[in-house]
Amino acid sequence: MAVQVSPKGVVGRDRLIQRIWKRLEQESVRFLAERRVGKTSVLKKMAAQPPTGFHPIFFDLEKVHSADRFVEVLLGELRSLMSAKDKAAKGFGDILALFGGTEVGGVVKIPALGKRDWQKAVEKTFHAICADNPDTLFVLMFDELPYMLQSIAIQDTKAGANDNFALAILDMLRAARHENANLRMIFCGSVGLHHVLDSLRGDVHASQPVNDMPAVEIHPLQLDDAVLLTKDLMIREQVHVSPEHMDVIANRIAHLTDCVPFYIQRIVSRLAEQDEPVVESSVDTMINRQLVDDKDDWEMKHFRDRLDIYYKGSVVDVNGRPLQRSLVSRRILDHIACEDQPQSVDAVWAAVKAKMALDDRDVVIELLSFLAQDHYLIADDTKRYTFRFPLIRRWWLTAHGLAQGGR
Repeated sequence: MAVQVSPKGVVGRDRLIQRIWKRLEQESVRFLAERRVGKTSVLKKMAAQPPTGFHPIFFDLEKVHSADRFVEVLLGELRSLMSAKDKAAKGFGDILALFGGTEVGGVVKIPALGKRDWQKAVEKTFHAICADNPDTLFVLMFDELPYMLQSIAIQDTKAGANDNFALAILDMLRAARHENANLRMIFCGSVGLHHVLDSLRGDVHASQPVNDMPAVEIHPLQLDDAVLLTKDLMIREQVHVSPEHMDVIANRIAHLTDCVPFYIQRIVSRLAEQDEPVVESSVDTMINRQLVDDKDDWEMKHFRDRLDIYYKGSVVDVNGRPLQRSLVSRRILDHIACEDQPQSVDAVWAAVKAKMALDDRDVVIELLSFLAQDHYLIADDTKRYTFRFPLIRRWWLTAHGLAQGGR
Protein backbone atom coordinates (compact mmCIF):
# COMPACT_ATOMS: atom_id res chain seq x y z
CA MET A 1 0.00 0.00 0.00
CA ALA A 2 1.21 3.49 -0.80
CA VAL A 3 2.21 5.91 1.95
CA GLN A 4 -0.92 7.80 2.94
CA VAL A 5 -1.14 11.54 3.46
CA SER A 6 -3.23 13.02 6.25
CA PRO A 7 -6.84 13.95 5.39
CA LYS A 8 -5.88 17.64 5.59
CA GLY A 9 -3.20 17.05 2.97
CA VAL A 10 -5.59 15.53 0.42
CA VAL A 11 -6.20 18.06 -2.35
CA GLY A 12 -8.55 18.19 -5.30
CA ARG A 13 -11.11 15.74 -3.93
CA ASP A 14 -13.72 17.96 -2.27
CA ARG A 15 -16.26 17.96 -5.12
CA LEU A 16 -15.86 14.21 -5.63
CA ILE A 17 -16.38 13.58 -1.91
CA GLN A 18 -19.47 15.76 -1.87
CA ARG A 19 -20.94 13.71 -4.73
CA ILE A 20 -20.15 10.46 -2.91
CA TRP A 21 -21.87 11.60 0.29
CA LYS A 22 -24.89 12.57 -1.82
CA ARG A 23 -24.98 9.09 -3.35
CA LEU A 24 -24.66 7.49 0.07
CA GLU A 25 -27.86 9.16 1.18
CA GLN A 26 -29.65 6.67 -1.09
CA GLU A 27 -27.35 3.70 -1.72
CA SER A 28 -24.04 1.95 -1.14
CA VAL A 29 -21.25 2.29 -3.71
CA ARG A 30 -18.12 0.63 -5.06
CA PHE A 31 -14.93 2.55 -5.83
CA LEU A 32 -13.35 1.81 -9.19
CA ALA A 33 -9.84 3.07 -9.87
CA GLU A 34 -6.35 2.06 -10.81
CA ARG A 35 -3.90 1.54 -7.98
CA ARG A 36 -2.07 4.61 -6.66
CA VAL A 37 -4.68 7.20 -7.70
CA GLY A 38 -5.71 7.88 -4.10
CA LYS A 39 -8.75 5.71 -3.29
CA THR A 40 -7.68 5.16 0.30
CA SER A 41 -6.90 8.86 0.75
CA VAL A 42 -10.44 9.67 -0.36
CA LEU A 43 -11.87 7.13 2.10
CA LYS A 44 -9.79 8.43 5.01
CA LYS A 45 -10.69 12.05 4.28
CA MET A 46 -14.36 11.04 4.27
CA ALA A 47 -13.95 9.11 7.51
CA ALA A 48 -12.25 12.08 9.19
CA GLN A 49 -14.69 14.73 7.96
CA PRO A 50 -18.22 13.28 7.69
CA PRO A 51 -21.29 15.49 7.19
CA THR A 52 -23.87 15.77 9.94
CA GLY A 53 -25.96 12.64 10.23
CA PHE A 54 -23.29 10.24 8.90
CA HIS A 55 -21.20 7.89 11.03
CA PRO A 56 -18.36 6.43 8.94
CA ILE A 57 -16.37 3.39 10.10
CA PHE A 58 -13.10 2.66 8.27
CA PHE A 59 -11.84 -0.93 7.93
CA ASP A 60 -8.36 -1.65 6.55
CA LEU A 61 -8.64 -5.28 5.43
CA GLU A 62 -5.23 -5.66 3.79
CA LYS A 63 -3.93 -7.86 6.62
CA VAL A 64 -7.14 -9.85 7.11
CA HIS A 65 -6.66 -13.28 5.54
CA SER A 66 -9.43 -15.41 7.05
CA ALA A 67 -13.18 -15.26 7.51
CA ASP A 68 -12.71 -15.72 11.26
CA ARG A 69 -10.50 -12.67 11.49
CA PHE A 70 -12.89 -10.59 9.37
CA VAL A 71 -15.78 -11.38 11.73
CA GLU A 72 -13.61 -10.49 14.73
CA VAL A 73 -12.60 -7.14 13.18
CA LEU A 74 -16.16 -6.37 12.11
CA LEU A 75 -17.79 -7.22 15.44
CA GLY A 76 -15.01 -5.49 17.36
CA GLU A 77 -15.75 -2.20 15.59
CA LEU A 78 -19.52 -2.61 15.81
CA ARG A 79 -19.30 -3.45 19.52
CA SER A 80 -17.96 0.05 20.22
CA LEU A 81 -21.11 1.52 18.70
CA MET A 82 -23.34 -0.65 20.84
CA SER A 83 -21.64 0.28 24.10
CA ALA A 84 -23.44 3.64 24.22
CA LYS A 85 -26.69 1.76 24.85
CA ASP A 86 -26.75 -0.33 27.99
CA LYS A 87 -29.44 -2.58 26.60
CA ALA A 88 -27.50 -3.20 23.40
CA ALA A 89 -24.23 -3.70 25.25
CA LYS A 90 -25.83 -6.31 27.47
CA GLY A 91 -27.18 -8.10 24.42
CA PHE A 92 -23.78 -8.28 22.71
CA GLY A 93 -22.70 -11.21 24.85
CA ASP A 94 -25.81 -13.09 23.85
CA ILE A 95 -25.06 -12.38 20.19
CA LEU A 96 -21.50 -13.69 20.52
CA ALA A 97 -22.83 -16.79 22.28
CA LEU A 98 -24.69 -17.73 19.10
CA PHE A 99 -21.45 -19.03 17.62
CA GLY A 100 -19.20 -19.44 20.63
CA GLY A 101 -17.54 -16.04 20.53
CA THR A 102 -16.10 -14.24 23.56
CA GLU A 103 -15.10 -10.70 24.48
CA VAL A 104 -12.14 -9.99 26.75
CA GLY A 105 -11.16 -6.42 27.49
CA GLY A 106 -13.13 -5.15 24.52
CA VAL A 107 -11.41 -7.57 22.11
CA VAL A 108 -13.69 -10.00 20.28
CA LYS A 109 -12.42 -13.54 19.76
CA ILE A 110 -14.25 -16.25 17.90
CA PRO A 111 -13.63 -19.95 17.24
CA ALA A 112 -13.13 -21.42 13.79
CA LEU A 113 -16.34 -20.57 11.97
CA GLY A 114 -17.12 -23.92 10.41
CA LYS A 115 -20.87 -24.45 10.39
CA ARG A 116 -21.58 -22.12 13.30
CA ASP A 117 -24.26 -19.47 12.93
CA TRP A 118 -21.91 -16.50 12.56
CA GLN A 119 -23.99 -14.84 9.85
CA LYS A 120 -27.00 -14.58 12.13
CA ALA A 121 -24.84 -13.09 14.89
CA VAL A 122 -23.48 -10.39 12.55
CA GLU A 123 -26.97 -9.63 11.23
CA LYS A 124 -28.29 -9.24 14.80
CA THR A 125 -25.43 -6.86 15.59
CA PHE A 126 -26.18 -4.71 12.55
CA HIS A 127 -29.87 -4.64 13.46
CA ALA A 128 -29.19 -3.65 17.07
CA ILE A 129 -27.00 -0.70 16.04
CA CYS A 130 -29.21 0.55 13.23
CA ALA A 131 -32.45 0.18 15.19
CA ASP A 132 -31.06 2.05 18.20
CA ASN A 133 -29.83 4.93 15.97
CA PRO A 134 -32.52 5.41 13.29
CA ASP A 135 -31.48 9.01 12.52
CA THR A 136 -27.84 8.09 11.82
CA LEU A 137 -26.54 6.79 8.48
CA PHE A 138 -23.79 4.30 9.25
CA VAL A 139 -21.23 3.99 6.45
CA LEU A 140 -18.90 0.98 6.58
CA MET A 141 -15.80 1.70 4.49
CA PHE A 142 -14.10 -1.55 3.50
CA ASP A 143 -10.66 -0.80 2.07
CA GLU A 144 -8.87 -3.66 0.27
CA LEU A 145 -11.98 -5.83 0.45
CA PRO A 146 -11.27 -7.68 -2.84
CA TYR A 147 -7.73 -8.48 -1.65
CA MET A 148 -9.13 -9.91 1.59
CA LEU A 149 -11.70 -12.02 -0.27
CA GLN A 150 -8.99 -13.34 -2.56
CA SER A 151 -6.83 -14.23 0.45
CA ILE A 152 -9.71 -16.04 2.17
CA ALA A 153 -10.47 -18.04 -0.98
CA ILE A 154 -6.81 -19.04 -1.34
CA GLN A 155 -6.58 -20.12 2.31
CA ASP A 156 -9.79 -22.14 2.05
CA THR A 157 -8.53 -23.86 -1.10
CA LYS A 158 -5.24 -24.77 0.56
CA ALA A 159 -7.11 -26.14 3.57
CA GLY A 160 -9.47 -28.16 1.36
CA ALA A 161 -12.49 -26.38 2.86
CA ASN A 162 -15.82 -26.81 1.10
CA ASP A 163 -17.33 -23.63 2.57
CA ASN A 164 -17.16 -20.60 0.27
CA PHE A 165 -16.63 -18.16 3.13
CA ALA A 166 -15.55 -15.29 0.88
CA LEU A 167 -18.80 -15.40 -1.08
CA ALA A 168 -20.78 -15.94 2.14
CA ILE A 169 -19.30 -12.72 3.55
CA LEU A 170 -20.41 -10.78 0.47
CA ASP A 171 -23.90 -12.27 0.62
CA MET A 172 -24.14 -11.48 4.34
CA LEU A 173 -23.12 -7.85 3.77
CA ARG A 174 -25.65 -7.52 0.96
CA ALA A 175 -28.42 -8.87 3.21
CA ALA A 176 -27.42 -6.41 5.95
CA ARG A 177 -27.68 -3.48 3.50
CA HIS A 178 -31.18 -4.53 2.48
CA GLU A 179 -32.44 -5.23 5.99
CA ASN A 180 -31.23 -1.96 7.57
CA ALA A 181 -32.44 1.26 5.95
CA ASN A 182 -29.73 3.38 7.60
CA LEU A 183 -26.75 1.18 6.69
CA ARG A 184 -24.44 1.98 3.77
CA MET A 185 -21.18 0.46 2.58
CA ILE A 186 -18.25 1.41 0.37
CA PHE A 187 -16.20 -1.37 -1.21
CA CYS A 188 -12.72 -0.34 -2.27
CA GLY A 189 -9.52 -2.07 -3.30
CA SER A 190 -6.63 -2.36 -5.72
CA VAL A 191 -7.64 -5.85 -6.89
CA GLY A 192 -10.43 -5.96 -9.46
CA LEU A 193 -13.58 -7.04 -7.61
CA HIS A 194 -15.13 -8.37 -10.84
CA HIS A 195 -12.25 -10.85 -11.19
CA VAL A 196 -12.59 -11.98 -7.58
CA LEU A 197 -16.35 -12.46 -7.99
CA ASP A 198 -15.92 -14.51 -11.17
CA SER A 199 -13.46 -16.75 -9.34
CA LEU A 200 -15.66 -17.13 -6.25
CA ARG A 201 -18.82 -17.92 -8.18
CA GLY A 202 -17.24 -20.37 -10.59
CA ASP A 203 -19.74 -22.38 -12.56
CA VAL A 204 -21.92 -23.20 -9.56
CA HIS A 205 -23.02 -20.04 -7.75
CA ALA A 206 -25.35 -17.43 -9.21
CA SER A 207 -24.79 -14.94 -6.38
CA GLN A 208 -24.97 -11.22 -7.27
CA PRO A 209 -23.67 -9.67 -4.03
CA VAL A 210 -22.84 -6.19 -5.38
CA ASN A 211 -25.54 -5.55 -7.99
CA ASP A 212 -27.09 -3.00 -5.61
CA MET A 213 -23.83 -1.02 -5.39
CA PRO A 214 -23.23 1.27 -8.38
CA ALA A 215 -19.64 2.13 -9.24
CA VAL A 216 -17.98 5.46 -8.52
CA GLU A 217 -14.79 5.93 -10.52
CA ILE A 218 -11.89 7.64 -8.77
CA HIS A 219 -9.82 9.42 -11.41
CA PRO A 220 -6.37 11.00 -11.10
CA LEU A 221 -6.33 14.63 -10.05
CA GLN A 222 -7.27 17.42 -12.41
CA LEU A 223 -4.16 19.12 -13.79
CA ASP A 224 -4.61 22.29 -11.73
CA ASP A 225 -4.98 20.27 -8.52
CA ALA A 226 -2.01 18.08 -9.41
CA VAL A 227 0.14 21.16 -9.96
CA LEU A 228 -1.04 22.60 -6.65
CA LEU A 229 -0.15 19.36 -4.87
CA THR A 230 3.25 19.25 -6.58
CA LYS A 231 4.14 22.80 -5.60
CA ASP A 232 3.04 22.22 -2.02
CA LEU A 233 5.16 19.06 -1.80
CA MET A 234 8.19 20.78 -3.33
CA ILE A 235 7.98 23.53 -0.73
CA ARG A 236 7.55 21.07 2.14
CA GLU A 237 10.35 18.81 0.86
CA GLN A 238 12.58 21.85 0.28
CA VAL A 239 13.33 20.92 -3.32
CA HIS A 240 16.12 23.12 -4.70
CA VAL A 241 14.18 24.99 -7.39
CA SER A 242 14.22 28.70 -8.17
CA PRO A 243 10.89 30.57 -7.71
CA GLU A 244 10.76 31.53 -11.39
CA HIS A 245 10.99 27.85 -12.38
CA MET A 246 8.49 26.55 -9.81
CA ASP A 247 5.38 26.65 -12.04
CA VAL A 248 7.14 25.09 -15.02
CA ILE A 249 8.65 22.27 -12.96
CA ALA A 250 5.36 21.56 -11.16
CA ASN A 251 3.48 21.39 -14.47
CA ARG A 252 6.10 19.06 -15.91
CA ILE A 253 5.90 16.68 -12.95
CA ALA A 254 2.10 16.65 -12.95
CA HIS A 255 1.95 16.02 -16.69
CA LEU A 256 4.53 13.23 -16.80
CA THR A 257 3.02 11.42 -13.81
CA ASP A 258 -0.51 11.50 -15.28
CA CYS A 259 -1.58 13.58 -12.25
CA VAL A 260 -1.42 10.49 -10.02
CA PRO A 261 -0.65 11.58 -6.42
CA PHE A 262 1.57 8.59 -5.59
CA TYR A 263 3.94 9.17 -8.49
CA ILE A 264 4.00 12.91 -7.83
CA GLN A 265 5.02 12.27 -4.22
CA ARG A 266 7.74 9.83 -5.22
CA ILE A 267 9.26 12.13 -7.85
CA VAL A 268 9.27 15.15 -5.53
CA SER A 269 10.88 13.05 -2.79
CA ARG A 270 13.67 11.98 -5.15
CA LEU A 271 14.21 15.50 -6.47
CA ALA A 272 14.56 16.72 -2.88
CA GLU A 273 17.67 14.54 -2.58
CA GLN A 274 19.46 16.48 -5.33
CA ASP A 275 21.97 19.17 -4.33
CA GLU A 276 21.96 20.93 -7.70
CA PRO A 277 19.03 23.13 -8.79
CA VAL A 278 16.12 21.25 -10.38
CA VAL A 279 15.29 22.12 -13.99
CA GLU A 280 12.82 20.62 -16.47
CA SER A 281 15.31 18.09 -17.75
CA SER A 282 15.87 16.92 -14.16
CA VAL A 283 12.25 15.74 -14.04
CA ASP A 284 12.51 13.84 -17.33
CA THR A 285 15.77 12.22 -16.28
CA MET A 286 14.42 11.21 -12.87
CA ILE A 287 11.29 9.60 -14.31
CA ASN A 288 13.25 7.78 -17.01
CA ARG A 289 15.67 6.40 -14.42
CA GLN A 290 12.76 5.19 -12.35
CA LEU A 291 11.13 3.40 -15.29
CA VAL A 292 14.33 1.49 -16.16
CA ASP A 293 15.38 0.79 -12.56
CA ASP A 294 15.27 -2.95 -11.90
CA LYS A 295 14.71 -2.31 -8.19
CA ASP A 296 11.20 -1.23 -9.26
CA ASP A 297 10.45 1.05 -6.29
CA TRP A 298 7.15 1.99 -7.94
CA GLU A 299 6.14 -1.69 -8.27
CA MET A 300 5.37 -1.23 -11.96
CA LYS A 301 6.03 -4.92 -12.54
CA HIS A 302 2.68 -5.46 -10.88
CA PHE A 303 0.96 -4.39 -14.08
CA ARG A 304 2.50 -7.35 -15.89
CA ASP A 305 2.37 -9.93 -13.11
CA ARG A 306 -1.28 -9.44 -12.27
CA LEU A 307 -2.30 -10.56 -15.77
CA ASP A 308 -1.57 -14.13 -14.68
CA ILE A 309 -3.89 -13.62 -11.71
CA TYR A 310 -6.68 -11.75 -13.50
CA TYR A 311 -6.72 -13.63 -16.81
CA LYS A 312 -6.63 -17.26 -15.84
CA GLY A 313 -7.56 -20.11 -18.13
CA SER A 314 -6.89 -20.72 -21.78
CA VAL A 315 -8.47 -20.73 -25.23
CA VAL A 316 -7.94 -23.26 -28.00
CA ASP A 317 -5.74 -22.21 -30.91
CA VAL A 318 -6.06 -23.32 -34.55
CA ASN A 319 -4.02 -26.43 -33.80
CA GLY A 320 -6.27 -27.48 -30.91
CA ARG A 321 -3.67 -26.55 -28.32
CA PRO A 322 -4.34 -24.40 -25.22
CA LEU A 323 -3.32 -20.76 -25.42
CA GLN A 324 -3.13 -18.87 -22.14
CA ARG A 325 -5.51 -15.89 -21.91
CA SER A 326 -2.86 -13.96 -19.98
CA LEU A 327 -0.42 -14.39 -22.88
CA VAL A 328 -2.97 -13.16 -25.41
CA SER A 329 -3.58 -10.15 -23.16
CA ARG A 330 0.14 -9.38 -23.13
CA ARG A 331 0.29 -9.48 -26.91
CA ILE A 332 -2.66 -7.09 -27.10
CA LEU A 333 -0.91 -4.67 -24.75
CA ASP A 334 2.38 -5.02 -26.65
CA HIS A 335 0.70 -4.02 -29.89
CA ILE A 336 -1.24 -1.07 -28.49
CA ALA A 337 1.79 0.22 -26.58
CA CYS A 338 3.82 0.34 -29.80
CA GLU A 339 1.22 2.32 -31.75
CA ASP A 340 1.02 6.10 -31.48
CA GLN A 341 -2.64 6.16 -32.56
CA PRO A 342 -5.63 4.45 -30.87
CA GLN A 343 -6.25 0.99 -32.31
CA SER A 344 -9.52 -0.44 -33.61
CA VAL A 345 -10.70 -3.93 -32.74
CA ASP A 346 -9.83 -5.07 -36.27
CA ALA A 347 -6.32 -3.64 -36.01
CA VAL A 348 -5.70 -5.40 -32.70
CA TRP A 349 -7.19 -8.63 -34.05
CA ALA A 350 -4.91 -8.50 -37.11
CA ALA A 351 -1.86 -7.89 -34.91
CA VAL A 352 -2.69 -10.78 -32.58
CA LYS A 353 -3.32 -13.18 -35.50
CA ALA A 354 0.04 -12.26 -36.95
CA LYS A 355 1.76 -13.34 -33.69
CA MET A 356 -0.41 -16.21 -32.46
CA ALA A 357 -2.28 -19.17 -33.95
CA LEU A 358 -5.67 -17.81 -32.91
CA ASP A 359 -8.80 -17.86 -35.05
CA ASP A 360 -11.46 -16.65 -32.60
CA ARG A 361 -11.92 -12.87 -32.91
CA ASP A 362 -14.33 -12.85 -29.96
CA VAL A 363 -11.45 -13.73 -27.63
CA VAL A 364 -9.72 -10.46 -28.51
CA ILE A 365 -12.96 -8.48 -28.15
CA GLU A 366 -13.55 -9.95 -24.69
CA LEU A 367 -9.98 -9.32 -23.54
CA LEU A 368 -10.02 -5.73 -24.80
CA SER A 369 -13.13 -5.14 -22.70
CA PHE A 370 -11.51 -6.67 -19.61
CA LEU A 371 -8.29 -4.71 -20.11
CA ALA A 372 -10.35 -1.53 -20.23
CA GLN A 373 -12.23 -2.49 -17.06
CA ASP A 374 -8.91 -3.10 -15.37
CA HIS A 375 -7.67 0.37 -16.38
CA TYR A 376 -4.92 -0.76 -18.73
CA LEU A 377 -6.76 0.62 -21.73
CA ILE A 378 -9.39 3.21 -22.57
CA ALA A 379 -11.63 3.34 -25.65
CA ASP A 380 -12.60 6.49 -27.54
CA ASP A 381 -16.00 7.24 -29.08
CA THR A 382 -15.19 5.05 -32.11
CA LYS A 383 -14.18 2.05 -29.96
CA ARG A 384 -10.48 2.45 -30.60
CA TYR A 385 -8.17 1.55 -27.75
CA THR A 386 -5.07 3.14 -26.26
CA PHE A 387 -3.29 2.98 -22.91
CA ARG A 388 -5.26 4.81 -20.24
CA PHE A 389 -2.09 6.10 -18.56
CA PRO A 390 0.83 7.28 -20.74
CA LEU A 391 3.24 6.64 -17.85
CA ILE A 392 2.23 2.95 -17.75
CA ARG A 393 2.63 2.78 -21.52
CA ARG A 394 6.15 4.21 -21.21
CA TRP A 395 7.03 1.59 -18.61
CA TRP A 396 5.49 -1.22 -20.68
CA LEU A 397 7.53 -0.24 -23.74
CA THR A 398 10.75 0.05 -21.75
CA ALA A 399 10.31 -3.06 -19.59
CA HIS A 400 9.49 -5.28 -22.57
CA GLY A 401 12.13 -3.92 -24.91
CA LEU A 402 9.50 -2.64 -27.31
CA ALA A 403 10.72 0.95 -27.50
CA GLN A 404 13.67 -0.31 -29.57
CA GLY A 405 11.48 -2.17 -32.05
CA GLY A 406 11.19 -5.33 -30.00
CA ARG A 407 7.63 -6.14 -31.06
